[in-house]
Amino acid sequence: MQVDSPNRSWQRALTTLAALAIFAIIVVSLYWARSVFIPVALAIFLAFVLNPIVSRLRRYGLGRVPAVLITVVMTSIILMTVTGLLAWQLAELTKTLPDRTPAIKEKLTKAKQWFDGDGSNRYGQMVDDIVSVVAPAPQKDPNATTVIMESSNPSWMSRASDYVTPASEVLGQAAFALVLAVFMLFKQDDLRNRVIRLIGDTKLTAATKAVDDASSRISRYLLMQLLINTAFGICITVAMFIIGVPYAFLWGFIASVMRYIPYLGTWLGLLAPVIVTLAFTDEWWQLIAVVSVYAVLELTCNNIIEPQLYGSSMGVSEVAQLISAAFWTLLWGPVGLVLSGPMTVCLLVLGKNVPWLKFLEVLLGDEPALSADIRFYQRLNARDQDEASDIVRTELKTKPLVDVFDTIIVPALTYAKRDLDRDDLTALHLTGMLKMTHEIVDELEDREVERVADSTELEPLTQKVRILAVPAHDESDEVGVEMLKALLDPRMWEVEVSPVAHLTSEVLTHAETFGPAVIVICSLPPGGLAHTRYVCKRTARQFPTVHIVVGRWGVTELEIGSREQLTEAGATQVTESIAKTASYLESWLAALDSKQKAAEKAEARELVGITTAKK
Repeated sequence: MQVDSPNRSWQRALTTLAALAIFAIIVVSLYWARSVFIPVALAIFLAFVLNPIVSRLRRYGLGRVPAVLITVVMTSIILMTVTGLLAWQLAELTKTLPDRTPAIKEKLTKAKQWFDGDGSNRYGQMVDDIVSVVAPAPQKDPNATTVIMESSNPSWMSRASDYVTPASEVLGQAAFALVLAVFMLFKQDDLRNRVIRLIGDTKLTAATKAVDDASSRISRYLLMQLLINTAFGICITVAMFIIGVPYAFLWGFIASVMRYIPYLGTWLGLLAPVIVTLAFTDEWWQLIAVVSVYAVLELTCNNIIEPQLYGSSMGVSEVAQLISAAFWTLLWGPVGLVLSGPMTVCLLVLGKNVPWLKFLEVLLGDEPALSADIRFYQRLNARDQDEASDIVRTELKTKPLVDVFDTIIVPALTYAKRDLDRDDLTALHLTGMLKMTHEIVDELEDREVERVADSTELEPLTQKVRILAVPAHDESDEVGVEMLKALLDPRMWEVEVSPVAHLTSEVLTHAETFGPAVIVICSLPPGGLAHTRYVCKRTARQFPTVHIVVGRWGVTELEIGSREQLTEAGATQVTESIAKTASYLESWLAALDSKQKAAEKAEARELVGITTAKK
């Protein structure tokens, strides 16, 4: 059993504590200095979005300075126009919406009556009782005296102070973000070189490729996302105008911004236009039309437009997107909620391209954290045969059976033998894992037999070739020969598996009775080489004319000198995978079939010659 030294345990503990402390410091800094970090994040977002436009203008012959100025000026004009329209529609909405309160109440009352009738039935009475408990009506005290406090300042001044400070803060952050984005675009080359120096001073080529690939992918993705969301907002604006919903531009802008929120953004942005539709329209069809427009556009974007433009996703997992949205909302509020998607994509791309940020790809990516063979072994280790079998069936959808054996089941068996040698597994636990693997392989063999029976590609041989499959040492080897048996066409081969409990002398006695043309000895690493060499030597000595194939499956390369040792022990062929073993047997069978056909033709010609001579 391997035991970590006390020093090594202390090093791990200190590393973990240091990582937690650094993470806590970063989170606290992001929260308390959000007035600085929010404009910086917005500036980085704008720089990535505008960089493809600047690059396109530069390809048309403009210098960097004119290209940046033209892009920024056009962006500023668009932003100021949008801001002006939003301010005007918001001001109008705040004036008119309170006057429509009776209309909203009337619509909700009608909807409630449709839902539970007039309240006289049992269900409606239950709803009224619950509402009365959750939100009881306030009780008035007949002896209470109403006191009205009036401010000495005019009411417009008190309201102005409530709006001026937040508005000035937002405008200041926006202006700072825009100016910082301009300087980032001006100094793009210098910033790129500094990042390359920071992440890869000793590996300049790899760092340059990683930074260029990451920046181009992020820019392309964010620009496409901006265009799709803008088009979504324009479609909502036009649809709301046609339906007759007031302030259509406002709802289009909200829909465009809310689509940055993963999964829930569109439906959260639908709440405001639904309320306004209830307040300002008289027909129920308009409300149904609003909901239908949002649903159709969202489904179209998610399933048709987005996959065509930049793929279904950038590889961010659904759980990571939702956790990221909650995390950034907690730190930065609504701005963090909107920026959570772009920032998550940026972190994921950095994790894929920067070696010391690899953990971000594991945390945020949608690719499996463990390879299929590790997941299969882990499920066997957890005694979960159903999920282990599901993993194999899933891999069979994209891989042939022989590749599933070589890349999933055989590696899992080698991991089990390795852990047994390290005392990480008990012999009893390993026996249970091998039993589950046996059952999974038997199921795959039955499926393969059915598939071969329905196939008409090959004609069966009149006399099948006999193979004796011998596990060299233990039950893992026995599972290996069972996998080989599952691959061989039963119309061509008659495969006999020797029990693993048999001694070498018993195997040889059985071979004399069975009379095989080929003997396959399976030995899975680690270990077992010496015993395999012993079995091979005794078999070759007793059956010198029989083909002996030794399979050391599960190693990328055969151990140094092991191929020569096994060949000297009498092996005709040594293979390192089930696929190569099966391929060798098929080629050997084809050559044998050709020789038999040639011999049959020669014998037929000889008989014809004899008959002619007699005549």
